[in-house]
Amino acid sequence: MSLKPSPSPLDPITTEVVLNRLRETTEAMAHALFHSGYSPILRESQDGTAGLTDAAGRVIMVGGGLQYHSLLYSKAVGSFLDRYPAETMRDGDAFVSNDPYKAGNSHVPDMVVASPVFHDGAIIAFGVSVAHKADVGGLVPGSSGAASREIFHDGLLLPPVRIWSSSGVNAEIEAVIRNNSRAPDVVMGDLRGQIGATRLGAERLAMLCDEYGVDTLRQAMDTLLDRTEARVRAVFASWPDGAHVAEGLLDHDGADTSRPVRIHVRAVKAGDRLTLDFSGSDPQTKGPVNAPESTARAVSMQAILAASDPTIPMNSGAFAAVDFIMPPGRVVSPQFPATVNHYFPTSHLTYNCVLAALGRFNPARAVAPSGLGTGAIAIGYAQGRAGKASVQYELMTSSLGGTSAGDGAAMVLPMNHFAPGTPVEVVETEYPVRVERFDLWRDSAGAGEYRGGTGFIREYRFLTDCNLTARTSNHQHAAWGLFGGKSPPPSSTTLKHDNGDIEEMDVMETRQVGGGVTIALAQSGGGGYGDPKARPAGKVARDVADGYVGRDAAAEIYGVMIGEDGSVDEEATALLRFPLSGN
Repeated sequence: MSLKPSPSPLDPITTEVVLNRLRETTEAMAHALFHSGYSPILRESQDGTAGLTDAAGRVIMVGGGLQYHSLLYSKAVGSFLDRYPAETMRDGDAFVSNDPYKAGNSHVPDMVVASPVFHDGAIIAFGVSVAHKADVGGLVPGSSGAASREIFHDGLLLPPVRIWSSSGVNAEIEAVIRNNSRAPDVVMGDLRGQIGATRLGAERLAMLCDEYGVDTLRQAMDTLLDRTEARVRAVFASWPDGAHVAEGLLDHDGADTSRPVRIHVRAVKAGDRLTLDFSGSDPQTKGPVNAPESTARAVSMQAILAASDPTIPMNSGAFAAVDFIMPPGRVVSPQFPATVNHYFPTSHLTYNCVLAALGRFNPARAVAPSGLGTGAIAIGYAQGRAGKASVQYELMTSSLGGTSAGDGAAMVLPMNHFAPGTPVEVVETEYPVRVERFDLWRDSAGAGEYRGGTGFIREYRFLTDCNLTARTSNHQHAAWGLFGGKSPPPSSTTLKHDNGDIEEMDVMETRQVGGGVTIALAQSGGGGYGDPKARPAGKVARDVADGYVGRDAAAEIYGVMIGEDGSVDEEATALLRFPLSGN
């Protein structure tokens, strides 16, 4: 029996053309996802991604905001194939799940959708998307309650199911989703847009196969993954062998407020391989700060690329040179039925710990931690601006840490640099709330030769009674500086009652709040890099003029005396920075 000859290797030009067509496809998918979004969390904050895997679920390419989403695609595709073997899938199908333990999504509000790509009757790839939903049931509006103690408290759990076929939507599944949401029209609008984005990817990929052939497409995909692996290995090979550790603390898990939650990583580099060992992290928690293992791996991979070469693409090839040690039952590897709804601060701290450990191998790319006050607010209104029950869900951004080359960026969502905040005008148009302040927070950045990005304060006045859930983080344990850099102040959340009383909130709380109450969120800046007294005095003077640094801090921390006219007092500064020794 004759064997079919292997296809000849692709020439470099064809490879690049096909890969760029794939990139164009994923960007078109992401564009469709965000521009069809009903909720501000999707269309404004771009809390979602869309991309492509091969037929086995290996991540090829992704477009959109939250890049770590892409590395979750593999588990999702695997879960769909486990329930619906490839031979039972049909052209025009789309599948959905939001069960983190089955599909790999980070928490229950994130729904993952996949559409198989057919060519000549065989599946050649999948179009995949992950996107946040405004409300999928659970204890509170927004589905992420501080009082959650098991995954069932987090909201509706959809197993991998077929949501779409060539005949259209599965009406029974849609009815279940609608019946379990406080904002069913918004949720289904977002979900249908998500399905459309994956179907768009499937159609474009099938057309690409018509043009270049399936073998060419598969070879181009394999080449991309092989290149990624080779680039990651080459970076590791250039680092010195050794081991470094880093750890950080969350204030608590929401259930036991008496003790912090520790993230600990030991990074071991040998040859062209890296091992990340999380055995020293705390056990999984009763409260909702657990991060699913697939998410912890994905954000760790994101930190690896940031510490090595950020031009390396996020795809499955990057994992080939990395080993993870994550014993079951850690806060970064929780076991069913642990709640995971407040996963983001844990994931963000994991990212920063990995980045800190790897910065010791490659100091030129070391980055001080971002401000740790990440999370979200979710506010349920009996009647929104449109006259229907509505849920306001906003991501709480922070600012980036200083680096060896410059100051950290301000008001940029760590890990999700492509996810913007919701504009004030949109918030006030959609919901019965008024944004009374959105301002830089002076002295909120960690000081350093290169300071962290400045934090900010955002205040909302509620115009009607509402159900408020504030899920922030690190009111007690702030980020840290690198190489002599200083910590920023911790974040805080404050309620201002209409009678003038002021009340500090904990990092995770749900409250029934009356109209007229104001919530103020002070979001921490990033950590500093290097000795603050090495920062040029002229830069400190500009920071004072811009309102980033106060005069007292300029003198006490940076050793720079600023006169009333805003200029540097050179003589006083010299005495502060280089004090004369006594006899």
